[in-house]
Amino acid sequence: MLKPQVNHLYRHQIPTPPILTRWKKNFIAGDVGVDGGRSLSSFVSLNTLAFPTKHRRRCGSFLSQRNTGNSVGQIKADAGESNTASSVIKTISLRAVITVQLTVGGVLSNLSFTRAFDDIGDLLGKSLLLELVSADADSKTGLQKATIQDYAHRTGQKADDLTYLAEFEVPEDFGSIGAILIENEHHKEMFVESIVLEGLPIGPVSVSCNSWLHSKFDNPIKRVFFLDKVSCLPSQTPSGLKQLREQELAILRGDGVADKPREKNDRIYDYDVYNDLGNPDKDPELARPVLGTKEYPYPRRCKTGRPRTKSDPLSESRSSDVYVPRDESFSEVKNMTFSFKTVYSVLHAVIPSIETTMIDKDLGFPYFTAIESLFNEGVNLPPLDNKGFLGNVLPRLLKAMEDAQNNILLFETPAMIERDKFGWLRDEEFCRQTIAGLNPLSISCVTEWPLKSKLDPEVYGPPESAITEEIIMREIRGFCSLKEAIESKKLFIMDYHDIFLPYVNKVRDQKKFRTTLYGSRTLMFLMPSGTLRPLAIELVRPPGNGKPQWKRVFTPCWDATGAWLWKLAKIHALVHDSGYHQLVSHWLRTHCCTEPYIIATNRQLSKMHPIHNLLHPHFRYTMEINGLAREALINSGGIIESCFSPGKYSIELSSIAYGQQWRFDHEALPADLIARGMAVEDPDSPHGLKLTIEDYPYANDGLVLWDIIKDWVTNYVNHYYPEDNNNNNKNLVESDSELQAWWTEIRTLGHADKKDEPWWPILKTPKDLIGILTTIIWVASGHHAAVNFGQYDFAGYIPNRATIARVKMPCEDPTDDEWETFKRRPEDELLSAFPSQIQASQVMAVLDVLSNHSPDEEYIGETMEGAFEANPQIKAAYEMFSGRLKELEGIIDGRNADESRKNRNGAGVVPYNLLKPYSEPGVTSMGVPNSISI
Repeated sequence: MLKPQVNHLYRHQIPTPPILTRWKKNFIAGDVGVDGGRSLSSFVSLNTLAFPTKHRRRCGSFLSQRNTGNSVGQIKADAGESNTASSVIKTISLRAVITVQLTVGGVLSNLSFTRAFDDIGDLLGKSLLLELVSADADSKTGLQKATIQDYAHRTGQKADDLTYLAEFEVPEDFGSIGAILIENEHHKEMFVESIVLEGLPIGPVSVSCNSWLHSKFDNPIKRVFFLDKVSCLPSQTPSGLKQLREQELAILRGDGVADKPREKNDRIYDYDVYNDLGNPDKDPELARPVLGTKEYPYPRRCKTGRPRTKSDPLSESRSSDVYVPRDESFSEVKNMTFSFKTVYSVLHAVIPSIETTMIDKDLGFPYFTAIESLFNEGVNLPPLDNKGFLGNVLPRLLKAMEDAQNNILLFETPAMIERDKFGWLRDEEFCRQTIAGLNPLSISCVTEWPLKSKLDPEVYGPPESAITEEIIMREIRGFCSLKEAIESKKLFIMDYHDIFLPYVNKVRDQKKFRTTLYGSRTLMFLMPSGTLRPLAIELVRPPGNGKPQWKRVFTPCWDATGAWLWKLAKIHALVHDSGYHQLVSHWLRTHCCTEPYIIATNRQLSKMHPIHNLLHPHFRYTMEINGLAREALINSGGIIESCFSPGKYSIELSSIAYGQQWRFDHEALPADLIARGMAVEDPDSPHGLKLTIEDYPYANDGLVLWDIIKDWVTNYVNHYYPEDNNNNNKNLVESDSELQAWWTEIRTLGHADKKDEPWWPILKTPKDLIGILTTIIWVASGHHAAVNFGQYDFAGYIPNRATIARVKMPCEDPTDDEWETFKRRPEDELLSAFPSQIQASQVMAVLDVLSNHSPDEEYIGETMEGAFEANPQIKAAYEMFSGRLKELEGIIDGRNADESRKNRNGAGVVPYNLLKPYSEPGVTSMGVPNSISI
């Protein structure tokens, strides 16, 4: 066994402040330290805890004897003591057990030339070089103490994990172990799960790595991993770790790195605009505007550094491999990316295969049973490459044919249609889904009358709505007057008039794409039963192409023609809601707006920072799934542009919504409900809010989840930023340099186009921090779950939530022949409005995988982070958090069983489970993951 040594390679010129021991006020009963109410330092101290000692004669100094061949010298004596023959060294024997996960592309991946050298290195015990870093600076020099190092050798394999072992003899005066440096001696990267230090009197101590470790042949800089126990604010950083803390952040920011395309193993987080969605070099029609400008404001994405296109110097060239920082991409780790692989496989194999199957891309469904055949007979696909792999990752979709080489794309019946085949036709279900369906975030309470557009009347025509008081009174007479309905908060609207109207003519003028669009308003009335009843739908076309403004109001009718026009108007209104849901409620407000939080967290908050540890589990996979979206979902010619009504204007339209509507402070659930008039503050009501619609399933369950998250965040923040009766700590938040840089960067760089808005929360107190963090965690968990995991069950049956309306209303400037054709066979008009067969198949395949939970899904409150477990008070708070989430499961089950809650219980009604915290793998319409991982 090669002997450990002390290494001086990591000495730095640093100040000499005394080591700072964290004394925290406890907030969990029973967790009391020796001071009567405070916890002991959580650093692993070797000079303050009793431990067995070994005695050695002094023969020299503890100096690194590494030569050019990386051989290891002998440990001779303790640095700083005299070299006398009689002196002895008191040491402790430590073992470091490293767990490395077997990967597809990393260690032990193939029989390559370099693999042979790696195997030899393993046999010689030179797989990983570990160095223990003291948290203490040298008391005499103020320099970082010499590290103690040893080569780790492979000791075994269990399932998909390899274990490596390093052994150390640590001098008594080495001080607290604060970090471990690792150098990968292999020629390929490896995925390091954890390091456990064994042999300490206090028991094993963990380092949660969960990180790709580059080969030293790719990058000579060693990786630093801080112990789970050393979570601390910047001002509390032990003197021996300050330099490493700053260096690691500089690496993640890419300080001093040339502006060039990022490499796969880079770990650089930086900002860029959305200038990579178009592909003008391939086709001028595929050019798209840059999003992240004054005209088109947008959140920032991660910078990839790719070169600009030849035909447009403002656009970045595209590639099939979108860079994300290495630790954001876990796609090569076995059993960890079921969801990512399924999405990737659908977009890159199944979707192109569908396109080759259908000759007529505009062919619609000839009858309703043809739509149902997608669930009974499926779509025949030609042979697929990697058929075995695709069959493994897409078992729900691909069914092998026994008598041919082809596959069948066979869809499962969505839960809604399985319960009620005709539910999509019913008015009450149309309204119910606005508060208990896929997009419960758009409905708002009407507070002003008459309804009026804010758009320029010189461009878009008269601003007054065609929905008059007379029309409303015809529908609600017998219940109350219009004035009473507004004053008693019984009138509700889904208003897509001003956001869509400027795009109507643009959308209709698209070549090679059959689609239409309107500005729309949908009015609903709250019945005494607590359910909503539709009153009117207004569809508006602005002036253009030589035609005046066209607007018409549709209401539930009792004659055949009016009833069919009402059905068609509902289809258009639902198409608008589907588009807004996917582009704004889902993509923009969760995926897109969260990416800047992830970038800022990694650039400005050290992995030692407790707020980094709090946020980290809520950012898992998000940047990778966003990169895939830019590659094949939201790009020019991608699924969104091909299958949603706005077509090539889809993501541009989300930019307009961001500029006009998005506010960070309104992303908090209570603030969002208040802003939409769906709740008012009421200290006597549960959660401090009185809901306008008492039986509002999304709000009912969401507010419980919000409070649980907020209480956990409150306990966590108050532990690290405690209030002090003497006001000694009143400026901890304000004086936290990393935290302030993080919040400043989110506002001024991550959301740069909104940096001057007055509504940004200030960050001065723990209360401010609690509100900001709760909002970010809510968006990544509860908000995303509510708009994502019900996609297939609500929209998998096309008539219920069509993504595109391909024909205008038959009453909009019809010719005599068109009108007669409609009256002769109105069902054909309805089928013509639905997506084509190829569009429906593509959307259904994508929605199926987007609604899927992977086998390794990490649900909120389910898995405790190592940094939480290492702190007894935080561990207790997390266990309380987890327990309350389990209680929420029962609360939701009870609400779904309550027959008085008619918006989630009734004949053919799908229970509202989208905010139930946990789920089995698959498409279940329940489960709240920690992060936006799909």
